[in-house]
Amino acid sequence: MMSRARILAGLMAGVLLLTLGAGGSAEWHEETKGGKVSRRTWTDESGKAATAPEGYASVKYSYSGTSVTEKYYDLEGNPARAAGGYYGQILTYGNKHRLEETVFLDEDGERTECTAGYARVRIAYTSAGGITMAAYQDRTGSPVMVPGLGYAQLKNDYRGTTLTKTVYLDENKDPVDTPLGYAVMVQSVNKSNKVTGIRFEHADGSAAVCGEGWASMKRELDKKNREVSVKYYDLAGKMLDRGLGYAYESRKWESDQIYTVSRYDLEDRQIPMGAGYMSLRREMNRDGQVIRETYLDENGEAKENAEGVASRKYDYDEQGRLARVSFEGARGDSTENTSGYAGYRETLDADGFVLNRVFLGKGGKPVDTAMGYSEIRYLYDENRRVIRREYYDVNGALVNAEEGSGMPEA
Repeated sequence: MMSRARILAGLMAGVLLLTLGAGGSAEWHEETKGGKVSRRTWTDESGKAATAPEGYASVKYSYSGTSVTEKYYDLEGNPARAAGGYYGQILTYGNKHRLEETVFLDEDGERTECTAGYARVRIAYTSAGGITMAAYQDRTGSPVMVPGLGYAQLKNDYRGTTLTKTVYLDENKDPVDTPLGYAVMVQSVNKSNKVTGIRFEHADGSAAVCGEGWASMKRELDKKNREVSVKYYDLAGKMLDRGLGYAYESRKWESDQIYTVSRYDLEDRQIPMGAGYMSLRREMNRDGQVIRETYLDENGEAKENAEGVASRKYDYDEQGRLARVSFEGARGDSTENTSGYAGYRETLDADGFVLNRVFLGKGGKPVDTAMGYSEIRYLYDENRRVIRREYYDVNGALVNAEEGSGMPEA
């Protein structure tokens, strides 16, 4: 279901990422007046005034009804141009403090286009918070095609809280093909409003292929609306493997919290899930988190995979974040994998970023692995990207370090 999730997330990306761009990760200090923030000023590590990544050093806020006006200034107190190409913005909120309108301002406080190509965006919602419309306009208030999106407006239909249709429109409110590869996305749903399929259409109504290379998806559910399989097809209705090495996965449910995943090729023949095993059995807790994965042979029995592990056990912290992984053998006993450790635990910060990973032996104590270290520590920059990895042995001695991968470790 990952491909479907990415498709749905992409539908909202143009609405939210382009209209909510005034945040930042630099440190700031706030001044308040009448219980509301009146000014926000950025500082560096030494507490001196600094410029935020967005290009300004301070923001002044003013309020009128449900609207908030932001104006940006540099270190000398002069109007500053934000990275998005504007000097301020007016944000108007509606029911449940949902953002309904954003207007970008120039140095004189007049409406101006941002670098994305529009001056104003309006958003409408369902009572449950689903976006039903997002419309982009130029400085005159006329609809405008946003270059990065390929449309001037999107409209969503729902059945209950389930999205059933998305249509992308041009400045004349006609369907328009976008860089996504289509103008319309349709989701079929069952009586319980669970999604059972997706298909795409061009602006002329003909079938289309999405950016991931498939034209339709069919999702099989059982009587309890539990997912049994998801299959993808081309324009001719032929099932695709999407380059994954298998055509689809099936789920056989033992209960609401236990199922076995198996993979099949285009001819519906079962193929190995991975190196050394045929299927994967998952057990979940009441929150839907996977607490154990067991590798199975062709007879459905636990089997050690190519890594020397038959099961992985997952433990979570009080915030529901993964904190520890433990390995088990076919008999359920603690076992080491081929890299010489029986699991690992992680320490996370308040935002869920990994601070360190400690590798553990069968007794649950730190152990040096075959890689030559017992612990990895992660150092981040102000944008929460990893700038250094440090490797320590079981005695706490630094044995290696890697600089700047740039990838977050959430």
